Amino acid sequence: MTFDNSNIVPGSSIIFRIPAQLNDNRLLGYSVHALFDNLGFTETISYQLELALIEAANNIVKHAGLAKEKSQINMKFLVMNDKVVCTFVDQGKPVDFLLKDSPTDTVHNVGKLPVSKRGLAIICDVMDTVSYKRINGKNVLTLVKYFTR
Repeated sequence: MTFDNSNIVPGSSIIFRIPAQLNDNRLLGYSVHALFDNLGFTETISYQLELALIEAANNIVKHAGLAKEKSQINMKFLVMNDKVVCTFVDQGKPVDFLLKDSPTDTVHNVGKLPVSKRGLAIICDVMDTVSYKRINGKNVLTLVKYFTR
């Protein structure tokens, strides 16, 4: 699959702002599924990518402590020549199981994650790159999927 199959121009982006509630993550899933389909991903891969992004949004709601607040999750969907970059930003508490020794260091080996973090294992399996950083009091989770991998 190549990006040439799509009518979406490289550099195009959409910013999703959704309430930090589990029920509201479905709209994000429906939307990104349609985008991945339009970009030329197969139906199966589009469903897998949708699942990975919903799992990421669910983890933010559950583990960053946003569900009890009237908070929102921001996710930028950016199309580039060779990949799609989905960046989640929230102001919740740090997600400790993703951090290693310092607030700027992140886990890159999924095998080090607690067994109860199955959603993150799905995310890491589906996406080509997964990174998490804490920047200026905000959680920044970046998920990347390449067109030709």
